[in-house]
Amino acid sequence: MLTRVFNQRPINITFTLLIILGAIICIYTPNYLFIKIGTRFAGIFMLSYLALGLFFLVIKQPGLMMTSFICCAGLCIFLKNSSNSTLLHPIKTIGQVVNVAHFNMTSADDDLEAAVETILESNADLISVQDVTPEWKYLLNETLHEEYPYNTTIERLDPFGLAVYSKYPLISIDTFFSEGVPNLHGKLKMDEKELDFFAVHTTPPLYNTAYTSMKKQISQLSGLTKLVENPVLIMGNFHAPPWWSEIQNFRSEANLEDSRISAAIGISDIFQSPTDYILFSDQIKCVGFQNIYAPNQAQFGIQGSYQINRKRKNAESTF
Repeated sequence: MLTRVFNQRPINITFTLLIILGAIICIYTPNYLFIKIGTRFAGIFMLSYLALGLFFLVIKQPGLMMTSFICCAGLCIFLKNSSNSTLLHPIKTIGQVVNVAHFNMTSADDDLEAAVETILESNADLISVQDVTPEWKYLLNETLHEEYPYNTTIERLDPFGLAVYSKYPLISIDTFFSEGVPNLHGKLKMDEKELDFFAVHTTPPLYNTAYTSMKKQISQLSGLTKLVENPVLIMGNFHAPPWWSEIQNFRSEANLEDSRISAAIGISDIFQSPTDYILFSDQIKCVGFQNIYAPNQAQFGIQGSYQINRKRKNAESTF
């Protein structure tokens, strides 16, 4: 029955065009918010094309089968290159390595003690925390100050609270605002090397005005990042997946790489798209990366290990 239906030329051509159009929209997404929100689930589309290809194989439709498999392969390559195109993690060599973690307290699900224990278990040298309320500020400062004597906190009642905790001395730490949202720019002293970092987050693009604000925030951050001479790490939630043009352009303009070369993926991750990042400049190489999960199995944060090589050669000026 299905074979006879898909053998009809108009239906066959229509399905072929729809399959191709879906892949093209995921890769070359028009600059319309409602379409961009749909492409957050590009990973699900990729798996759907694989399932479609198998379905058309069963009902003996070789043309539709090949179209589905080709679109699946195209999306697979596109999604891989959107994060980090390197196929293998760089090998750790002689040199200083800094461990960095980024956490979102909203994912802690009110289990305060377990959340703090997870942060401590990361044993990171530099920690960025987002969604810091006054309650979280008190708890984090009380429990982390011994392990992380160098820290700063911006607590807020809205979702834009920030905190940074470091085992290394902070040479400087400044707050700058982008579209009314606070962000942190600091500098670490690590033995003979210095490292600049940004702890940032953007406005969630839930409607057109917020989407415009998000783009302005990313543009401002790009300009600031290019002015820094030292190696740079950027930790934060951009509320946009790696394949959105805003993230791609930001990484290209600021000469940054994404830490996601590979990461463990759970069942729940298939229906989500990553929006939190640890980005690094070209004087740094990522030698390890992983997702961190809360006791409720929600993704609580990310963590990476970074080896620092040299100062930036192409900085326009000292920040």
